[in-house]
Amino acid sequence: MKKSFKLTKVFNIPVEVNYSWFIILALIVFTLAMNFFPATDPELNPFTHWLMAIIAALLLFASLLAHELSHSLVAQKNNLPIKGITLFVFGGVAHMEKEPQSPMVEFKMAIAGPLMSFTLALIFFGLNQFFYYFYFPKALVSITLYLFLVNLIIGIFNLIPGFPLDGGRIFRAALWAYFKDLRKATSIASWCGRAFAFFLIALGILNIFNRNIIPGLWFIFIGFFLSEAADASYRNVVMKNILGGMRIGDFMTKDIISVNAKITLEKLIDDYFFKYRHAAFPVIEDDKVIGLITLHDIKEVPRDKWPTTHAKEIIIPLSRDLTINKNKEALDALTKMARTGFGRLLVVEDSKIIGILSQKDIMRLFEFKSEIEG
Repeated sequence: MKKSFKLTKVFNIPVEVNYSWFIILALIVFTLAMNFFPATDPELNPFTHWLMAIIAALLLFASLLAHELSHSLVAQKNNLPIKGITLFVFGGVAHMEKEPQSPMVEFKMAIAGPLMSFTLALIFFGLNQFFYYFYFPKALVSITLYLFLVNLIIGIFNLIPGFPLDGGRIFRAALWAYFKDLRKATSIASWCGRAFAFFLIALGILNIFNRNIIPGLWFIFIGFFLSEAADASYRNVVMKNILGGMRIGDFMTKDIISVNAKITLEKLIDDYFFKYRHAAFPVIEDDKVIGLITLHDIKEVPRDKWPTTHAKEIIIPLSRDLTINKNKEALDALTKMARTGFGRLLVVEDSKIIGILSQKDIMRLFEFKSEIEG
């Protein structure tokens, strides 16, 4: 099951929303409607508070999108392709196909986000003052006040020098320029990111002990998220460093065991899955590969129908998501597997299968090269 859904395209960049975003959206709307707007506008009725909260939350969503777009547009100007933007529970991320090629490019990309947030804060502050002095409805004054404050906080928060926050990327750029070593720079910046994450968790626990439950939980959630993100970002850089340049054709499994499209599921289980203990097999018809059949697919079919059901009837059909070119790199395969949810890919040439690649193959290669390279 996909974790995100495609929302739109902006400047030809696909924008996806992770389902976790709805958790944060609901929390923001609830907090605004029950606390912030009743405090700023006690004279307004609850329905108006909820309407204000929804409008403010959606404009916050747009602000976060603008923040990420600023990173993406700077990346594209510096010849770094952006596969898309995903907005999730604590903000967003722009998916780059490769790392920046120099510390200066890294710096320009990283600083673009906070600059956008500060610009938005300035715009909303100007609107707030305009609405206030010209006696616009009080609701507009309070909504723009909230958006001014939240964009200011986002800009300041992202400047904290802990990777993968924007400030951490700026810090990494400086370390990279000094050490001339991206992996070492990422390691130090990630450590700072984890240290800041633990500080937030400790601050959250302290708030809970002082009966500030909601702020405490926010600090803890953000701390755990940053800690995981720092670890994942460092692992990603290490993996790119180690697997970069490794072509799929060099390490794919070439000794392929395929099955005929007309074989029954019962025979397939007895003669293939039990015998070879693979999780999946390519399916061949008229000397051409037509898809992949997995043990999971077979288990979805009632057992009493195995003797009369053929492999072709339940295969995962051949598609771009299931195949990859032998000249692609290992990281391309890993990215495709993560995006599609398929644990293995077929290497196809002229409608014929020439190899098969699984996540385990890539991870074994990564572990082996890690040991060799120290």
